[in-house]
Amino acid sequence: MVRLKKMNGTESELMKRMDEINEKVRTYNAICPTKMQRREIEWESFEIQYEKWK
Repeated sequence: MVRLKKMNGTESELMKRMDEINEKVRTYNAICPTKMQRREIEWESFEIQYEKWK
């Protein structure tokens, strides 16, 4: 997503990708203990979240 934003991807492309990622996060969270769960990606802070997840 960060790469897509830097390549001037449209907001709709970014939102679609964010929805796909959040679906994977929800699936992951459903099978993980609470301490290992991740927050869903938010538009306002996805670059900051990216840095934390690397």
